[in-house]
Amino acid sequence: MSLVLSGQGEKTSPLLRVARKYSAYLSYPLAICGLLWLLALPLSSFSRRAYFSENAMMPGQVYTTFGTQSHMDAMDRVDAELKTKDQAQAVEAVFASIGLDTETQEFTYTKVPRIGKHAGTNVHGILRAPRSDSVEALVIAASWTTANNASNVNAVRLMAGLAQYASEQVYWARDIVFVVTDSGEQGIEEWLRAYQGLTTTSPLFVRSGIIQAALSLELPPAKRYTGLGLYFEGKGGQLANLDYVNMVQYVSRLERMPAYLHGLKDVPRRAHWWTKYTSATQLLLRQVRAQAFGLSTGIHAPFLRYRIDAITLAGLPQPEDPVSAVFAHGLFTDADVPAAPMQRQIGRTIEASFRSLNNLLEHFHQSFFFYMLPANQRYVSIGDYIPAAGLMIASLLLQAMHLWWMQGPDELRSDSPHTRITRINAYYALLRATLPSSVGIILRVHALGLVLLLIPQLIASSVLTDATTTAYLFTMALASISMVLHTSDIYWTRRIEWRQLKSIVSVYLAVVVACLSVMNFSLAVALFVVAGLPLVFTRVCRVDTRIRRALGVLMLVAVSPVCMMTLGMHVLGCSSNPFRVFLADFYRFGSLVYPLVCLVYWPVNLLCMIIVLIQ
Repeated sequence: MSLVLSGQGEKTSPLLRVARKYSAYLSYPLAICGLLWLLALPLSSFSRRAYFSENAMMPGQVYTTFGTQSHMDAMDRVDAELKTKDQAQAVEAVFASIGLDTETQEFTYTKVPRIGKHAGTNVHGILRAPRSDSVEALVIAASWTTANNASNVNAVRLMAGLAQYASEQVYWARDIVFVVTDSGEQGIEEWLRAYQGLTTTSPLFVRSGIIQAALSLELPPAKRYTGLGLYFEGKGGQLANLDYVNMVQYVSRLERMPAYLHGLKDVPRRAHWWTKYTSATQLLLRQVRAQAFGLSTGIHAPFLRYRIDAITLAGLPQPEDPVSAVFAHGLFTDADVPAAPMQRQIGRTIEASFRSLNNLLEHFHQSFFFYMLPANQRYVSIGDYIPAAGLMIASLLLQAMHLWWMQGPDELRSDSPHTRITRINAYYALLRATLPSSVGIILRVHALGLVLLLIPQLIASSVLTDATTTAYLFTMALASISMVLHTSDIYWTRRIEWRQLKSIVSVYLAVVVACLSVMNFSLAVALFVVAGLPLVFTRVCRVDTRIRRALGVLMLVAVSPVCMMTLGMHVLGCSSNPFRVFLADFYRFGSLVYPLVCLVYWPVNLLCMIIVLIQ
């Protein structure tokens, strides 16, 4: 009540009086400061050198032995089995010959709601630890194709060699599960659901204990690799524990097969500060892209949904590699096999990583789960980047308070004590007259967003192609703009209080960004940039002419979901319409991007248009 009546001259706390006095001037600088804070994150002064919090892992303290003749023979058995059997049968035969407990899982899935049925097959083998009772397990996973749809047979071959190596050792304290899928992330998701007992359509009967960590492999066709790309983001913004990432980077450098974050190599220490800044910015932008929109590389992302720390190691072929140049597809040939030294280095990197994971006394918990990595072996903790979100949220809240205090005629903001009762009565009369209209507009726009959310999940199966998705988006955009014009025309004569409407929308968006920033910071920043900034600067100056209103609406159309998704096809590198990608991720992995677009981004954009158009 003190906040509500403070604009009518009521006695309030000093803090509210200061906020009332300066809120009109602080909102815009705070939004700009929040963006400048983000631009400062790539600076070396914001980051710290990585270190190990979990000392029990003891990385690099073992002598690696992978690469003996028996391990190479196991890799060659994969080649021999593939010549006479299909992929699933070949892997199952190799795992059985090594002595693993094997099982094949056949399943069906849909990529997006009601869009056809796809069949897939998973094969897994379990090496029972000689020093435990199968209470805990580690997972090595690979798909038959990489994220770029290249052949990934080299990773399957290396997995067979690692299985042979692991079966010869007696020091394992955890079971090791080897998983091969032909359906990428969806295959791993189906395998995990069955492993956790969450599905009955394709259950698993050969299982181990609680999965502590997972590692997926991607080795595209190449003779030589210059290093490994390390990817650690999940579909919903989840991140692998920082100790896991640091440990893999550390042991990979010891084996002279360094793992680079997102495949970006280190900048020389003596490089110019601007070179370091641009390199760090590029790496951070890749992380934001993967974390915010769920565009992860590798099949590790489904594990993170189940609180299983997981990463992907992807081979980086040499630029002049003859095999990589032709981008070989399909079944593997002898020309696609990496040189033996490459196989040993990569295999020993994974061996050293699993030896360290085998030393863990409990689940990863000591290091960070919220972080940003501007460079290899450097990190930015949550305490250093979360103030940027705080500044953005503060700009929305201060503007909401200022607009709430400024609503109504100037007579309501008089400081005269003689008209106190009259002003309070007039203020409540204003709220009774305008608040239902403001709430009604907000509910109407969100109802349209709910329709946008539900219709693609109910339409007939063969309809939602890339072309029809684009047509659907533009149809919804035209319907939305028509509703905006109709609503503005209705409330033009009613003199709806636009300051009140913008204040409510600002508080609503501030709450959404605040909640999202502690779950998925990158998605919160992206939402503020495309929805929060236009809202902050909507009607920043007078729009008393039709030309100014038209220009304001055109600027909002430029940052509308349809335009931004059209631009996102090129920026995000999506092979299909981003709307369809977000819908598929929402349906399969519970990604938040699709519902946020439908229920927050789109409605706020439409409400900004209404705020510009009403008198």
